[in-house]
Amino acid sequence: MNSYSLLTRPFHQSSKPLFNLASTLLKASKRTQLRNEMIKQGPKRPTSAYFLFLQEHRSQFVKENPTLRPAEISKIAGEKWQNLEAGLKDKYISQRQKLYAEYQKAKKAFEEKLPPKKPAGPFIKYANEVRSQVLAQHPEMSQIDLMKTIGDKWQSLDQSTKSKYAQEYKKAIQEYNANFPLN
Repeated sequence: MNSYSLLTRPFHQSSKPLFNLASTLLKASKRTQLRNEMIKQGPKRPTSAYFLFLQEHRSQFVKENPTLRPAEISKIAGEKWQNLEAGLKDKYISQRQKLYAEYQKAKKAFEEKLPPKKPAGPFIKYANEVRSQVLAQHPEMSQIDLMKTIGDKWQSLDQSTKSKYAQEYKKAIQEYNANFPLN
């Protein structure tokens, strides 16, 4: 049995004991969960120029209209924002742009600290390589038809080419596991 067939067979046909397989799946899941938790703790996108305006003026709108519900106050604020002079709007827009530039820097620094994503499997790697060629031949093709065509091409590949992709995946996953171990 070659290594490619171990990678492509359904789990229920695997020669590995089920508990080892489950352990492997849980580790992969834990890595993904850990990465997703880290992403949630990353920098948050700044608010829009309108919301900066709203934060500054909401208390004023509430004082002027104490009996109105929050939705009605938001409607009034939206109308005031629409009728605001361009010069005053630019103040909030430039403030937002400044906050967004800071966010982009923080996001880039944060993403450099994130652990890598799990490597793509053999078929996905092949599909990514072939997608542009198939689209060049058939630019009108829908995504579903595109993936069906790529899947058919994958099925018609010879075993040695498929095993090349499987070996690349195996190497990439070993490197991934070595660089991002679970404690």
